[in-house]
Amino acid sequence: MTKIIRQWLVVSAVASIGLGVSSTSIAAVAVSWTGPSPLATYSVGEIVNPFGNANASGIIGGTGLDLALVLDSSGSMSTINSGKSRNAWLEEASAALVNALPVDSTSVAVIDFDSSASLLQGLTPLSSGSASVLSAITAIDASGGTAIDAGIDRASTELTGSNHIDGRTQMMVVVSDGESNRAAAVASATAALGLGVDAIHTVGIPGHNVLTMQSIATAGNGIYTNASDLTSLVDLFNGTAGNLVGIDYVDVTMNDGSFISHIAIDGLGNFVLPDATLFFGANVFTAVAYDTLGNSATAELILTAVPEPSTYAMLGLGLVLVGCAYRRRIA
Repeated sequence: MTKIIRQWLVVSAVASIGLGVSSTSIAAVAVSWTGPSPLATYSVGEIVNPFGNANASGIIGGTGLDLALVLDSSGSMSTINSGKSRNAWLEEASAALVNALPVDSTSVAVIDFDSSASLLQGLTPLSSGSASVLSAITAIDASGGTAIDAGIDRASTELTGSNHIDGRTQMMVVVSDGESNRAAAVASATAALGLGVDAIHTVGIPGHNVLTMQSIATAGNGIYTNASDLTSLVDLFNGTAGNLVGIDYVDVTMNDGSFISHIAIDGLGNFVLPDATLFFGANVFTAVAYDTLGNSATAELILTAVPEPSTYAMLGLGLVLVGCAYRRRIA
């Protein structure tokens, strides 16, 4: 069996981003295939479900995602909006995001911040610890001040520490409803990128300082979202009504030539293809991601399938038998 020859071609375009809730940022559209493994060996007739990621931060996805949720737990999060506290909305939305992420290729950490920051849950694979992550989210309280820089610093330490899985994208989602020291937060975001963090996305809920949250996202190579309507926050986080990474939609062409318009993506731009049966030779999958201005990026995945070894053996045996029969006829 020969190894797979796999090609990933990625084209990016500069874009001005707008989301369903409200967002502003300038970044590059990117789409990439996260799996399956580029060096795996595939067989004719094998069923695969390629998966990838699209975003407007120009990030070419790795082998998965290490995500830190950096969540505001200041006193103002107890304020009631639309019948629930801001804290309750945040917990529900964060849980929706976690539940929508790819289980086998994602680890999540939970950090809350007020006057200081606390690591409620270290980077934990969702495949084995999703319950622990969700439990940590519900442990967030609402008291104290708003030190976003402390939250970013603690998340940066976790994302670049021993729990990080090599090859994965390292990302933060910072959510806040209040004022914070802008210069300190921007300095922390800049430092995080210097340590290896790929992107810091920000979500501002009612009462936040727009310039501060925008500045953090800009310094952190991320997307800023103004979630002024808390009732839509859950749909934003799970990807059913916008997303946190500035993507409008993703189209996919399958290996058999069939076309999937607007494939489902989660709040961080991840998508998974339906069952695809591999045929002999090169199987080409193409994804095209678009931002709200129509700028796009394209990624092509080629998986090469070969017959099973048993098929070769049967073919060889058949040739031997044909040869024997031929020799008998001419003897």
